Amino acid sequence: MVLRVLNALTYREVAWFRRFFADYVVSWIFPLALSVGVIFLPASISGVNTVLSRMSNLFNYQMDLKTAYSLALALTGIVNVVAIVINDVIQTMFAEFRFMEVGWMILETTGLVKYTIANAIIRPAIMTPLATLFLAPLLLYLNGFSGLVTFALLELVFIATSIALGFYSTIVAIPLTFHTKISRPWTIANTLAPAILAGTGVYIPVNLVPAILRFFAYSTPVPRSCEIVYLISLRGFPSEITLFLVFITFLTSLYLAVSGILSKNADARVRKG
Repeated sequence: MVLRVLNALTYREVAWFRRFFADYVVSWIFPLALSVGVIFLPASISGVNTVLSRMSNLFNYQMDLKTAYSLALALTGIVNVVAIVINDVIQTMFAEFRFMEVGWMILETTGLVKYTIANAIIRPAIMTPLATLFLAPLLLYLNGFSGLVTFALLELVFIATSIALGFYSTIVAIPLTFHTKISRPWTIANTLAPAILAGTGVYIPVNLVPAILRFFAYSTPVPRSCEIVYLISLRGFPSEITLFLVFITFLTSLYLAVSGILSKNADARVRKG
């Protein structure tokens, strides 16, 4: 039964990718513009050397232009992962059970618990490589073969983070879908993702971020994910990656337990009418 649910959701994601391929192209172009702007807009005002000096002080690592731009590119991958996963997991569940009226078909074939678990894993695991694929050729061009190794390590971090965020988003999506009468869930999803990114302090020290935004960020793995992305981009294969994977596994298990309880209660509520 679980395998059938996974197959169905995988088919859905492939079909959506074909239908919305242009959206992915946009998701590749925007981060490129962002990464260029992070480096070269300040450089146009104060000069490249000043920007590199400030970035070296900020990250405690002596950078050249190639390293600085590689780091900026890697960080845009995190931006893509957070924005896409948070929005799509929440809105997909809401749409299927409230707008598209296919919820009854889902509940006839499986339980809500199995559906939410499969949705939290399959959707992020497929979307994340597609949304961050643009990094591979750029890192290869900038750093040669070592750029591909860096991309592979980054992709591991991105996918692990996206699955954790999939369950985090499920915890938010279930109350919105089954316990409220809200009709525009995207207002919450579109606010939550920027709040997490802002609270993480992706491009600035986190101690400069307001406490309320840090609260949103530190309820997710994103701050830790950014830290390991820094280390991978600057050092290649950091020993801290093992500790990060242990941390992300623990956090995902915690999210899974909470979302499972919420899903089970929502399932009983829906079936009772």
